[in-house]
Amino acid sequence: MQTEDPGGFENRPAYRRIGTYLLALIVLGMAISVFAYLSSMQVLGWQMPEFNLQTAFKSAGAPNSTPASRSLYLYASPNTRSYFASIGGNYDRLLSPWRAYAKQRQLSFKEISDPQELSSIKDGVLVLASAVALSEQERSSLQDYRARGGAILATWASGTRNEKGEWAGWQFLEAMGAASKGEIALESKARYLILNGETPLTHSQAAGQRIWLGNASESLLRFSGQGAASIMDWARVQDPERKNEAAVLYAETAADAGRSAVFAFAESAWESQPYPIYSLVDDTLSWLQRRPALLRATWPEGKYAAQIIEMDTEEGFANALRFASLIRSINYRGSFYVLTSVAKQFPAEMKQLAREYDIGYHGDTHISFKEQGLNEQEKRINTMREDLKSILPELPAITGFRAPLEGYDQTTQSLLQKNGFLHHVTDPNSSEGRLPTFVKIDGVSDDKAMVLLPRTQRDDFNLSKEQLDLEQTRQALISDAETSKQMGALGLLSVHSQSFEENSLLTQAFPAYLAYLKANRNSVWLASSSQVTDWWHERDRLKLSSSIAGKRIEFDLTVTGKKPLANASLILMLPQKSQLPNVLGLKIGMPKATVRRIDDFRAAIVFEALEPGNYAYQAVFN
Repeated sequence: MQTEDPGGFENRPAYRRIGTYLLALIVLGMAISVFAYLSSMQVLGWQMPEFNLQTAFKSAGAPNSTPASRSLYLYASPNTRSYFASIGGNYDRLLSPWRAYAKQRQLSFKEISDPQELSSIKDGVLVLASAVALSEQERSSLQDYRARGGAILATWASGTRNEKGEWAGWQFLEAMGAASKGEIALESKARYLILNGETPLTHSQAAGQRIWLGNASESLLRFSGQGAASIMDWARVQDPERKNEAAVLYAETAADAGRSAVFAFAESAWESQPYPIYSLVDDTLSWLQRRPALLRATWPEGKYAAQIIEMDTEEGFANALRFASLIRSINYRGSFYVLTSVAKQFPAEMKQLAREYDIGYHGDTHISFKEQGLNEQEKRINTMREDLKSILPELPAITGFRAPLEGYDQTTQSLLQKNGFLHHVTDPNSSEGRLPTFVKIDGVSDDKAMVLLPRTQRDDFNLSKEQLDLEQTRQALISDAETSKQMGALGLLSVHSQSFEENSLLTQAFPAYLAYLKANRNSVWLASSSQVTDWWHERDRLKLSSSIAGKRIEFDLTVTGKKPLANASLILMLPQKSQLPNVLGLKIGMPKATVRRIDDFRAAIVFEALEPGNYAYQAVFN
């Protein structure tokens, strides 16, 4: 039976004429618009988003990361177990710290104890936990594993003995980039692991961070190679004999081979401070897995380290002009912390210093502030301010302080902040690292927070106690600066005015030290205390977040405050040796980012200036 009049089609509404095709046409139109939009945005730097089952079901807020290698293996060598048993040891004592680490970090390590299984591993990271005794079969399987792209983290004396426990030499570790130089004597005071900053294996750690390795019976080994940390004494003074050695090493011998890392200490050294070691292991596994990592650069202008030279200007006040003449010879603006009761006696010299150099307070009298009452400390702060104002009435507000005798306490810190001080040059004990740190108290805004600048080098009094001759003094000054440079740290040398008499040992030794700094100016930022303080506040305005997405790392930058941020830069750990990424803006009008090679494993992403606001970029790896 006919239910509709065929001649009535033209009289139907438009939507009834199109019928079920209406929805399809709407979807098609939207798809064409979206495709055209994405295509145009790709030209401007966007990448087409990836979509798969993993990204579809990723929980909100989870980092979008896909590690290059997923598998982690802990190899419990049966030959090593037998060797330790033969000498009365227990190999599980060295394996247990890895199990504890995996549990604490909620990681899944597959533990392997059968050498036959080594040949079936295709990729990932294999941990050789002090695997001292390895058979030829194990060595061959491990070599093949690396050739297939697998990464290895070996600790202590792995592979130095054969399956019978007989000495086999250091060739196994040398093939992983660690050339043996012997071992550190058990009675040595060098029992601290000192981390370099911004390296592939320590990228989340502070430069110069100090980790106590304890007094375990397993000796600390000496290696040379590409290093991320060294073993030193508490004062971070490097033995000249071990100047070019490292205790955490890394290597990538071929593009298609797996990466390797070596720790020069056994797992028994973890017992003293396990959590700092865990952080070191985190960074090491990340690099071995070829995961890119991005961080704010510590220093401006692409510099790797910074150096401050300051004088405690007190007894022998007039010698400050001799010291000023020395640092002027390399066009350096140093810092002078003046004892104000003495400075009042030398108004002409004080005015001359104030015209060219950074001036700060060294207190009113040479008496420690530590454990003095609040009222007494506040009175002294007011007195020193009045002293300088009487001879330098036109000088802008002085916001730097260095306590006499390095004696201060929490009361001192609070009073300094409440009185508008922006930096305090402190003693070496004030930080476990060798970088500036903020001290923030309630009621003080972030841009007014005080910066602590720890003294990081032996001062003239320290060197005098060592009874060094002229050449030894020159070399000690240069060695301490070289150590700070190697760490990527803040070098801060403090000297005293009384040490710069004409023809004094320090006056004669200093030109060689300054010549070293001048020669390394391309990598070391020579700055005054105030300049470092200003930079630390500027750097704090730059906020960074990043996530890994396939073959790219996406990152967002936020610049706070009201003025442009100059000299901002980021450090990128490269997933492939010497392969620099393309950095593209993810929004229209993003400022240009310049990529500069640092070395085989790192690159800098540099911005000329960033206005306050939000920025989005991606670094794309081929």
